[in-house]
Amino acid sequence: MNKSFLIAIGTFLLLTSLASPSLGDIDQLKIETISLESTQVEGGRGTALARLSDDSLLLGGGLKGDTLFHFKDGNLTELGKLMKQRNRIRDSRFGPTDIAVLSQRAGVASILISYPEFSPKKDCVQLVLFQYSINLINPELKKGKLWFRGKPCVPISAVQHAAGRIAVIDSSNVYLTTGDLGYRKIGDPLTRQWLGGVFKVSEKKITQISQGHRNPQGILLIGNDLYISEHGPRGGDELNLIKKGKDYGWPFVTYGQAYSSGDYVRPTKPGTHQGYEEPLYYWNPSVAPTELVQLPESSQWQGLEKYIVMGTLANQSLIFIELTSKTKVGEVFKYNVGQRIRDLELLSDGRLVATTDSGALLFISRE
Repeated sequence: MNKSFLIAIGTFLLLTSLASPSLGDIDQLKIETISLESTQVEGGRGTALARLSDDSLLLGGGLKGDTLFHFKDGNLTELGKLMKQRNRIRDSRFGPTDIAVLSQRAGVASILISYPEFSPKKDCVQLVLFQYSINLINPELKKGKLWFRGKPCVPISAVQHAAGRIAVIDSSNVYLTTGDLGYRKIGDPLTRQWLGGVFKVSEKKITQISQGHRNPQGILLIGNDLYISEHGPRGGDELNLIKKGKDYGWPFVTYGQAYSSGDYVRPTKPGTHQGYEEPLYYWNPSVAPTELVQLPESSQWQGLEKYIVMGTLANQSLIFIELTSKTKVGEVFKYNVGQRIRDLELLSDGRLVATTDSGALLFISRE
């Protein structure tokens, strides 16, 4: 076991739930914390995360924000570089935003990775999605075809809100989220083009499913139903069920408020969603939502099979959300974790695994 990477194995945190009394029998989680600071992007951004079939993990980040790692049995292996340094700025927001596994067999996997790409010639930024192949036996990473390049290319001053979350449909198709990249002209539907949208993407075809999103940092496919979590401005973080052809209102409506008169865009109707698709649920004040996962039908999560779990940044918690139907939210409760959760996955034994902005891996199970 490589001890240089395992600074805090065996650290357990018992977390007291803020759940309602009806969920009082689920009042503790056990969290094993493993420090992997070498995977953290310079500036304090947690790594993108994906689970392989053997429950080993892919981590995208590293000091320069350009490295793919494989974590298995307590050991961390560098697989290769994802991008050229000339295509990124020294800013933590230029790290990988998500990793998705398309197929895997005999130590070889086909994956997709999204990240904001800087164009030095045009001095602007676009979200891109590339296919890669990896060899886990003889560690190697090969960059393959481009699947998606966002448009327009946005001025470099507007790096934030890249989104780039991926949900796999099958080995040839995925859903992809795009943020507004902080673009000042996001209110013009023609000028914003593919910013603030949800897309169905394959190697040969891109279809826009919805629009009007600010910064969708979580995505979850349950059967044929697609859910996203997204950041509002000051308040108004949302959980949305995606419907084809619908507009979710940003930047015209939000249940949040503009930050200040100098913000890059100010919603025209804060405090309302009138005229646009309503969220299933929203948070005010903000929690800064990240990835979504669905709890499995297992003894570990017995009684919570109808719940999805959402990571958060500002709230530093896991939020458990009951879906009483595909269009209705029931109970919502949280567990304080004390860490900014950047990405979240589910292991085959039912444990949750999260990456954090402090450079840690959290393995989370029910007590």
